[in-house]
Amino acid sequence: MTRLLRRCRLNLSSRLALAAATLALLTVAAAGLALYGLDRTARLAAEAMAAQRRLEAYATYSGRVNEWTLSLMSGAPTSDAGVIAALDTLDALTEEDIAAAQSEAEAAERTQGHVPARLRAQFGQLSRSMTQSARGAASVTAAQIYAASAPAIIGQQIAREVERRDQALSQMETARRGMRRGAIGIGIAAPLVLGVLYLAILRPLFSRLRRASRAAERLVAGDAAGEGYGHDELGLLFARLRQMAARLDRRRLALLRDRERLGQLVKERTVELSRANDRLEAADRQRRRFFTDVSHELRTPLTVILGEAELGAQLGDQESRAAFATIEARALRLFRRIEDLLRIARSESGQLELRQEQVDLSRVVAMAIADLQPLAQRGGLAIVTNVPSLAVAADPDWLRQVISGIVENAVKYAGRGATLTIRGAVAGSMAALTLSDDGPGMLPELRARLFDRFVRGGEAPGFGVGLALAAWVAEAQGGGLDLLPATEPGMGLRLTLPLWKEET
Repeated sequence: MTRLLRRCRLNLSSRLALAAATLALLTVAAAGLALYGLDRTARLAAEAMAAQRRLEAYATYSGRVNEWTLSLMSGAPTSDAGVIAALDTLDALTEEDIAAAQSEAEAAERTQGHVPARLRAQFGQLSRSMTQSARGAASVTAAQIYAASAPAIIGQQIAREVERRDQALSQMETARRGMRRGAIGIGIAAPLVLGVLYLAILRPLFSRLRRASRAAERLVAGDAAGEGYGHDELGLLFARLRQMAARLDRRRLALLRDRERLGQLVKERTVELSRANDRLEAADRQRRRFFTDVSHELRTPLTVILGEAELGAQLGDQESRAAFATIEARALRLFRRIEDLLRIARSESGQLELRQEQVDLSRVVAMAIADLQPLAQRGGLAIVTNVPSLAVAADPDWLRQVISGIVENAVKYAGRGATLTIRGAVAGSMAALTLSDDGPGMLPELRARLFDRFVRGGEAPGFGVGLALAAWVAEAQGGGLDLLPATEPGMGLRLTLPLWKEET
């Protein structure tokens, strides 16, 4: 059977469909046999019961007629209602029998010689004769005539009904034996068919699935080679799996080659990056050494100038002391600028060190304005301050540098004739310093990048690190530097710093 299926080139789905169809055929045959047997048995049982009821109805009619005749001949009160009822019952049963006929020929045969009608006619004639000549010769003659014909008809019909009943019962037994033989046949055929299906379809399929499972394990292990699995769906599936495994193996090899190239490239780039870092470290060391040397070279003469200016301010006449005081103030301002530059250099190298001290915000603002007052005068910028004495926690030098940077930024961009207003206030646990000008303002595309390093507005000189550094210092001290909403005209910044607490 298996070789026959292989020779027929049936695919897997066709084989399974054939097996399912065979099982379905067996099921349908069993169900059909059961339904046919039940229907046949029900019809034969109904026919036997109907024959039995008609047989009993004829017997009842015969008894009722005899009772009516005897009562009439004995002179007792009589009624033919019982006889008429028995005839009506016979008519109804006969009509049911005709209606139950399976064909027109059978219905015509059952209608031919309608016995209840003949019996009704004979009883009517008997009844008329008996009632017209009670206990006379005519009544005796009528009774003799009825007795000569009616019992024969009734006996013949009873015999016929008995025959039909026995025939129906016999056919029921025949149908039962046929159903039993059919059930036995199906019961024998079903296991045989299942066995054939298992041997021809399921066992080869299970065997192929086991071999396919082992082949799948080999595919997982990387062995794409394998035996053939036929030309059905399962064979096609594993053929595609082998193709996929081969493609995956090629991709894996390509990935390994790419990984090796990437590793080599990373190694080369790492060496280059290490060399570049070495060069950057060397350049940074040189830069720090340069700033150290510059600070030393600048501090030494400034220290001498400050000392001579202090000494000169104590001696000489009034004009000389005033001149030396001016020299001292300028030298001190220059000294602070040098310190500012050194702090900026240290911040760029990641060496920013901030102190947390109690600082008078108004005093630091005044110092920053004093440093930049000459620059503001040359730029035509007027500065208006309204800063109360607020104690904040900050590094005084860096705070002065931040405020100086903001004021210097206003000098550059506000324009001649503008006014810079500086206000201070308390906002919760923070001190807020607002610096706003009434200059031309800033382009919208620059507002979002205002605190980015190396961003400058227009052609203004500088390197663009002022506000970025100021924001960094403010955040490092626990505060912040924010751009106020755009106004027309001008722009504004808000510097926040934590208020000084005694336990700080």
